[in-house]
Order: sequence, then structure tokens, then C-alpha cells
Amino acid sequence: MILQKTRLWLTLYFIVTAIHLDAIAMRLHMLQNVTKALLMPLLALYLLSAIRHLRPAIFRNLLLTALFFSWAGDILLIQEQYFLPGLGSFLLAHLAYIGFFLKVRYTNHPLPLCKYPFIFLTEIVVLAFLFFMLPYLGSMRIPVIIYAVAISFTLLCAMHAFRLGEQPMGWYCIAGAILFICSDAAIAVQHFYRSLPAAGIFIMTTYCLAQWAITEGSCRYLKSRVKA
Repeated sequence: MILQKTRLWLTLYFIVTAIHLDAIAMRLHMLQNVTKALLMPLLALYLLSAIRHLRPAIFRNLLLTALFFSWAGDILLIQEQYFLPGLGSFLLAHLAYIGFFLKVRYTNHPLPLCKYPFIFLTEIVVLAFLFFMLPYLGSMRIPVIIYAVAISFTLLCAMHAFRLGEQPMGWYCIAGAILFICSDAAIAVQHFYRSLPAAGIFIMTTYCLAQWAITEGSCRYLKSRVKA
């Protein structure tokens, strides 16, 4: 029964995602807004259904915090004038994800090894993108830089949270963090540089897959702790 309910929430999440993408393509703004507001609550219900009774609760609470601030960011970004508060809300979401991955890393024994080449590669890519975007950011320069640093740390923390050879569920989280960066990079280009064809569909496809992948990988890891 619990497994069926868990699958139901996840199925509903992907159905609403598909409807949302169709609404973007057909420019049905009201339907876009309604479905966008439903996405993170459905993913949170999937998360709660999958790991409701797992302890310690700090893991679950950090993930729920990330989804809550992501939901708040989704709502705020519906209106252009709330771009900065929306960015701030997503910053808090990434801080919660960073807290989750650090918690996983430092309760994971033996401790996962540092992957220095990936650290340098990630930061080089982020810095190159920022240098490209800087002339176009105007008064938003500092907030965007802070956010870019935070999202790069989400990826780095996901990379270093798991022993990937033994814990392949970590790849879900890494893929999710990479997709999140792709989504946010497209938002930055669209908002500050130039309009992109089918930008809304690309942004929301990568975003919805990112949130699912991080949640899925996290749930699989937390379930594996119980079995171990």
C-alpha cells in the first residue's frame, strides 16, 4: 500500500510536469502557473511517502526545506518584479541541499575521497560563465555571483557525499545538480543576455528533472542506510 502511494505521487509529479511543459508550448499562462505551483508539493509528498519513518529526521527535514524554498522560488518567479526574492529563495534551497549532502558525507563511512580534478573543472566552468555574463548583469551582479557560487557548491557537495562505486544512487544527485546548473544558466542568459528559442521548455524540463533526480538519489541513499 505504501509503495503504491509512493508511486502515485511520483506518477502525478511527472504528469503535472508534462502538462506544465505543454502549457508553456501552447502559451496557456494560467495553466502554467497552476501546474508550476503543484510541482514541488507533489515531489515533497513523494519524498514523505518514501522515507516517512527513516531516522534521523534531519536528512528528511533538509530535503523538505530545499523543496519548500524551491516552491517559494517557483511562485515568486512567476512575476518578473519578484526576480530577486525568487533568486534568494532558491539560494536558501541550495543551502539546504548543501547541508544535506554535507550531512551525508560526514556520516558516510569510510569518508568519500576528494575529487580534486572535478572541483577545478566545476569552478572553471562557473567562473567562465560568470565572466561572460558580468557585462550584462548590471545591479544584479553581486546576487548572481553569490547564487552561482552556491549552486556550484551544491554540485561539488553532491560529488563528494557518496562513494560512487558502492553507492551508485549518488549519480542521481550529481546529475540533478548538473541539470539544475543548466536550468539556471539558461534563466540567466534569457533574463540578462538575449531571448532563447524554446527557453521556457528547456528551463523547466531541466529543472523538473533536476529536482526529481536529487530527490530520487537521496531517497535511495536513505533507504540503503536502513538496509545496511
